Amino acid sequence: MSEAAYEIPLEDLHAHPERWGEAVESAVQGKVITLTGRGKRLAAVVPAEQLDLVERLQETIDVLSDTEAVQAIVESRTSIAAGEGVRGVEAVRALLDQRR
Repeated sequence: MSEAAYEIPLEDLHAHPERWGEAVESAVQGKVITLTGRGKRLAAVVPAEQLDLVERLQETIDVLSDTEAVQAIVESRTSIAAGEGVRGVEAVRALLDQRR
């Protein structure tokens, strides 16, 4: 897990471009830096080791946002309980690919 995050307003980055280096260095050290504008979160600089986690979370959100995929997963629980189903990330990805 990353260290405590902190925020840098975009206005500061425009006024002090050297703060980009600070943001990148902080991310290298494991911190998440949130870039804000007018008090709202706009973007983040994250440690590279967290990119896989971010991608997996996005994939989870994509699956859970697809009502048909969620319904298929729910319906498959009976098949899995009967030993007829398949398991794993690849099976879910294949299901999503079929629906696209």
